[in-house]
Amino acid sequence: MPLFTVDSNNVLGMSVQEAGLYNVKIIIAEVGKTGRNQQKITIDYEIIDGKYQGATIPYQVLTWNDESSDSLRKSERRFNTFVIALGASSGTVIDSLQSIANIAVNRTLSVDTEWGQPNNKGNIYLNAYNYHPVNPKGSQPNGVKRPDQNQPDSSTQPTGSTNSTPSGSTSDPFSNSGDSINVSDDDLPF
Repeated sequence: MPLFTVDSNNVLGMSVQEAGLYNVKIIIAEVGKTGRNQQKITIDYEIIDGKYQGATIPYQVLTWNDESSDSLRKSERRFNTFVIALGASSGTVIDSLQSIANIAVNRTLSVDTEWGQPNNKGNIYLNAYNYHPVNPKGSQPNGVKRPDQNQPDSSTQPTGSTNSTPSGSTSDPFSNSGDSINVSDDDLPF
């Protein structure tokens, strides 16, 4: 009996290279507290179709903020959008974030994604920001690749300036190469 069959779609290190709308399955949903002592759900998504099938969008946080009536209204709207995308119907009573996390794992939905701002280490990650039922047309990357966090914004460059350096004078042999970069789990901030 064979040990396993090689499958190039079932490998570690697969990562999403473009923002867009993705059909996903929730693989982790954990309730916790933010640094400001607000309740949150931390979610990891796995893309279920398309060219990034099997890749994850990790460490997405939904925070319940009830510090003001405006914050509470926004939290209710955000969580309503999320649970409706998971299949909840109007009139369903939600008792706690834990009850949402309990039913969320292995449920499918689609998420809009965009590249976030650099974190305190300068790394840029994909963020999910809106939730919908599964898209019957499948995942739809939009072609927007991760911004190059090592290069200054071209809008701040003086006219006529370039980021190129003479061959052999850079300490980074991959700068300006246009090649994608795979980030290992050891490089992630969580």
